[in-house]
Amino acid sequence: MSDNFNVINLVGRVGQQPETQYFESGAVLTKLSLAVNRRSNKKDSEPDWFALEIWGNIAEVAANYTDKGSLIGIQGELKLDEWIEQTTGQQRVKPVIRVHNLELLGSNPNSNSRTHTSDNSDTTASISDKDTSDF
Repeated sequence: MSDNFNVINLVGRVGQQPETQYFESGAVLTKLSLAVNRRSNKKDSEPDWFALEIWGNIAEVAANYTDKGSLIGIQGELKLDEWIEQTTGQQRVKPVIRVHNLELLGSNPNSNSRTHTSDNSDTTASISDKDTSDF
């Protein structure tokens, strides 16, 4: 067994409305960005931004129960998406976190945008991809 692990845990706010794709195979993919505040003494410090890729049942949960501004916790693995840019021919690399566990940590400060969060109550829910086989 290896002593090396590729695990990342983050808590932050969703940066944009989730983008969900449904494939002919039945697989579901949701992409979103996550803003995570750094520990800093500065009041106006900029957050770190992370690209998230979520597959399967968790992707459906993210699509249906998160909005821009939702507080979530994730556990996943870091992967590097690589491609050749068509116009310049340059190789490009983008770090992406493939999410395995998603926790809905509370109400969205902009919660009037969706009915399922309009009560402004703090809630916590968790889902894992251990039982999914979409990807």
